[in-house]
Amino acid sequence: MCHNHHHHHGRHPPRVRGLVLPWLLLALARGPAHGYQLLDELVGAGLPVDPGILYRTLRALEEEGAVVSAWDTGGGGPARRVYRLTDHGRELLAAWARYLEGLRERLGKFLRAYRELEGGAG
Repeated sequence: MCHNHHHHHGRHPPRVRGLVLPWLLLALARGPAHGYQLLDELVGAGLPVDPGILYRTLRALEEEGAVVSAWDTGGGGPARRVYRLTDHGRELLAAWARYLEGLRERLGKFLRAYRELEGGAG
């Protein structure tokens, strides 16, 4: 059973879901983290995300070889999974950054054109 396309049918708008991935990669590029730390990071980025979606995304990244995880049994509390970015994950992050740079240019062009339209209409 293949769930590759489940991300088109979630409760969250695709635009929010779409930015979850690069933010996750960015957070992990700063250093290894537990799931709850990543959830906090996403909330701070203005992307509150369902924990189920976060963990499914992390599992998918792991299957793709972008992330590795291990149980952290230190610290006295319950064992928690720690996620780390791999070299492939860093390449994926760089690709996202390039994509978003290009998107920013296209968005800027659109907004400038829209402002000209607004200015002309008044």
